[in-house]
Amino acid sequence: MDRMIFLNGCTANYSVHNHSDRPLSGRASKSMKRPLEQIPFNPARWPFFYGWVILFWGVVGVVLSVPGQTTGVSAFIEPLIEGLGISRMQISGAYMFGTLASSFLLTPAGKLFDRIGARWMGFGSCAALGIVLLLLSQTGRFATQLAKLMPEHVAVIGLLSLLFLLLRLSGQGILTMASRNMVMKWFNHHRGLASGISGAAVSFGFSYTPTLFSGMIAERGWSGTWLLLGILLVLVFAPLLLLFFRDNPEASGLIPDGKAHSSNDRDKTETFHQFTLAETRRTLPFWAFTLTMSLQALVLTAVTFHIESIFNLAGMNGSKGFEIFPPIAFISIAVTLLGGWLSDRTQLRWFLVAMLLAMAVNLFGLSRLAPGWPVACLIVGGGVANGLFGILMSVTWPRYYGREHLGAISGLCMTFMVIFSSIGPALYSTILKLTGSYAIGNLASLLAALALLGVAARARNPQREQPS
Repeated sequence: MDRMIFLNGCTANYSVHNHSDRPLSGRASKSMKRPLEQIPFNPARWPFFYGWVILFWGVVGVVLSVPGQTTGVSAFIEPLIEGLGISRMQISGAYMFGTLASSFLLTPAGKLFDRIGARWMGFGSCAALGIVLLLLSQTGRFATQLAKLMPEHVAVIGLLSLLFLLLRLSGQGILTMASRNMVMKWFNHHRGLASGISGAAVSFGFSYTPTLFSGMIAERGWSGTWLLLGILLVLVFAPLLLLFFRDNPEASGLIPDGKAHSSNDRDKTETFHQFTLAETRRTLPFWAFTLTMSLQALVLTAVTFHIESIFNLAGMNGSKGFEIFPPIAFISIAVTLLGGWLSDRTQLRWFLVAMLLAMAVNLFGLSRLAPGWPVACLIVGGGVANGLFGILMSVTWPRYYGREHLGAISGLCMTFMVIFSSIGPALYSTILKLTGSYAIGNLASLLAALALLGVAARARNPQREQPS
């Protein structure tokens, strides 16, 4: 049947039979009646498609998660080791425990996202992240008080483990998931383009985080830096996310992309079936994409976490390690923009193959790290892999499995990603302690990437197997 939608002052006909632009479910249709979605303003009354506003604030949401990402935490590692009097193994273990424990809460969080939407999940997770940073800023004082009841090193590690759990859950987990999924719900045929723009902006923001935080720490100390970031998140950015975030276009009387599309355009990104989480788990593509992105998360987290140590062992100044992030980001931005545009026109399995090849180049350079071509391999491979990672993390799930259970499906993927990322720093620390280098970790990761190549080529879109 055809439905008439009021869109920016005009009406648009679009078919909801076997069409990915239809209202997501009875839940989404009911949400159209909720006045809360139109408070304090109605997105349908904006002079242009509100999805572009959503894209901007989705980028802001992901960038705000940086203090909970390994990229942001890495700048605090050396100051924490020195300031709290703990070892690298101890802080790596606390980080691993906190990250691993948080991973088991991401699938339930994804299901909650499907129920209450991006607006409240974004606001709540941003405020929670700010509160956690405020608590982290007082870690030294809390540990001193707890030391009256237990050995001081036990108090410090226990406290860090708990706070790292909350940090990773609210930042890397929920805020990132809510922001990305929200953007993907507002676009369908331009989803790849939106993902490319978003990924490029996020890469740019992430690339300067370690340098920015290092400068802030040098001026304010690690405690003062976390305190300032926490105040900004709670008092400034959380209210802004509540103001501008909207879960999906249907809730505001709009449609994805802001307009209907021709049948030829629809055939390229058609969603015939809304997969449940149980159905998704039984498909090969889900595991091919999830394991690849999880391996990338492991390597990226481990390398970022120990970047100073890695460069020191290679005979270079450890601070030089932070200088690789801007060029990696520029390459990632270029790949993300071009790849986002191409992803609307190309099978995503070939993007997965390209990502694994880029990871192999990155790991080869890392295993031979020295000035010159190894650093070039590290930067180029890392930039391409990161760019493709951002595209696939955003575009794959709604295109392959639909939007209705997007939170649960992406939440399960993030569970595995966070598990792998939690293992990374501790695994590399253990390898360093036992062997005196990170070589075995790099080699094992390289072999895993090559093994996944054979599976990646067969990760076809399951929607193509559904009846038209």
